[in-house]
Amino acid sequence: MPALYAVVMAGGRGERFWPLSATALPKPFIPLLGPKTLIQDTVARIQPLVPGERILISIGAAHADVARKQLPQIPGENFIIEPVGRDTAACLGFCALHIEKRDPEGTMLALPADHFVGDANAYLDTMSRGISNLQGASGIVFGIAPTRAETGYGYVLAEKPVVRADAWPVIRFIEKPDASTAARYVASGNYFWNSGMFLWKNGTLLSLFQQHMPEHYQGLCRLRQILGGSDQEIAAVFSEFPRISIDYGILEKTSGLRLIPAQFPWDDIGSWASLERALPADASGNIAQGPHATPESSGCVIYAQTGTVAAFGVSDLVIVQAYGKVLVCPKNRAADLKRLVAALGPEEG
Repeated sequence: MPALYAVVMAGGRGERFWPLSATALPKPFIPLLGPKTLIQDTVARIQPLVPGERILISIGAAHADVARKQLPQIPGENFIIEPVGRDTAACLGFCALHIEKRDPEGTMLALPADHFVGDANAYLDTMSRGISNLQGASGIVFGIAPTRAETGYGYVLAEKPVVRADAWPVIRFIEKPDASTAARYVASGNYFWNSGMFLWKNGTLLSLFQQHMPEHYQGLCRLRQILGGSDQEIAAVFSEFPRISIDYGILEKTSGLRLIPAQFPWDDIGSWASLERALPADASGNIAQGPHATPESSGCVIYAQTGTVAAFGVSDLVIVQAYGKVLVCPKNRAADLKRLVAALGPEEG
């Protein structure tokens, strides 16, 4: 059986988690859900299935040092440095070249670094079912059964097998829908959230680049020739890649994909308000991390890095104290924090 390699994608910025997350320390590297950071949780979750020597961390140069510090169990050569951010197509294509160099017959499992997974054992079982169903498929998509009419996620339409089976044939991908369309998707039972977790034979992925993104593939061929060489040469080629996701560039155009319905609680953790779906609330509906007091308050999300945050007689607020900065905003505006970070400017964001 081909060796399995996990690629953990950690290139996001996490502006919606200001002031805890910023350009200098983006979302994967902050302890949002407990004592470990999101990337530490991601790596620990997959290690029973993939040993550390076969886990690759795709990271921007600015965050290479913090990634190495947080993940001492990962060999230094497994930190794959992206010279510039070019979205997931460039990220996974570059990692595919590194896997090809080590093991031409290898299989790639692509994982975002910043998701919440509520059941580690069910997660491993779902990944294993994906591996068992890869033979004969172009690739495996891990889908999440929707629990609400979410407009911020992409969806995947799959065909429910007549006979009960783990894998559903993928029909098509759908970009973020409006609220009424999302509600219809939830009711149908055949639509899943696109989790951003994918599995394929590494050689198949490179062939899909050649078929669906020929210009991108030409760049990968140039990189193949200089892999392990001058950082400057690699950066010059990498910077020419268009900024495009693997979903749009390849998956939406590929036939023969199969979907594995996930059997674990999942969330993309996109804003402070989303912590309500990942952490337990008190009797008044408050979610809190760190020292806090919430007399006569309800429905608040509170994060205290140092010292105590006290919320008295308020409702439905996000209150965050970190790095000498304080954020207070209505919970229903938490998804708009990119606008705040932009207004604050680069020194504060």
